Amino acid sequence: MGDHSWRQINHIWNEEEIKLQRKSVNLKHVPKTFSDYTANYFMKTLYHSFNFITGYREENPTPKSLEWRLIILESFAGVPGFIAAGYRHFYSLRNLKRDRGAIFTFLEEAENERMHLLVCLKMFKASWITRFLVITAQVTMTPILMIMYSIKPQMLHRFVGYLEETAVHTYGNILKNIEKEGTHLNKEWKNLQAPDIAVAYWNLNPKTASWEECLRHMLADEAHHRDVNHTFAELPSNAPNPFIQEHIDNFENIVRKKYQIEMMKKDIHGNRKESDKPLL
Repeated sequence: MGDHSWRQINHIWNEEEIKLQRKSVNLKHVPKTFSDYTANYFMKTLYHSFNFITGYREENPTPKSLEWRLIILESFAGVPGFIAAGYRHFYSLRNLKRDRGAIFTFLEEAENERMHLLVCLKMFKASWITRFLVITAQVTMTPILMIMYSIKPQMLHRFVGYLEETAVHTYGNILKNIEKEGTHLNKEWKNLQAPDIAVAYWNLNPKTASWEECLRHMLADEAHHRDVNHTFAELPSNAPNPFIQEHIDNFENIVRKKYQIEMMKKDIHGNRKESDKPLL
């Protein structure tokens, strides 16, 4: 594990993987322990309050109700991963011990959520009300999440798992409405192009990339965060990170694609020639 060049590389989803993640939209964790029920109830309260504040309804939602909802959601979703990474960073320093790789997973999660936010901000503007709610959520919730993680890390991961379940549910509903003829989202979002930042981040085809495709990738990301956090909610505090190999694979895929692109820039075969001989 001496080579750490694989850190914080996001996964590039293929169509088959996205389809599998969309099928998991209705998968929900069943609370078992007292802390599970506490985190679940807390998340339910936040979710329904959030729906009321943003004016969001599941049946035929308006683009306006979703614009500030997505900005607030993604700005808040980027907080827990950074808290977990920061806590584990300081824990590692003061105990003079390795972290076993979890810091990288949580930093990548926080960065991924921040990228979701930046993509959304390229699609619609944040009003002063939205900015106020973003700041309020960050100021009020960050200390609560920090205290929660310092007392019981598994409880925060369970809470984030439930948070991501609601995010997956929301993105699934958005996509369903975009695909349904006659809905507000179908009329206004179906034919929107993807912003350049999304094309680069998810390695999309710049000629065909759409806003709808961005939303599919965001759903897949959130579904993965859901599974990661529910997994860490079950693990002992000092257990090895079971997602290390995923980070390495993501890095290797990026390197391979960059190599292929560079070769295509030089000529169709790179520094190679066609020959029927064993060697030139």
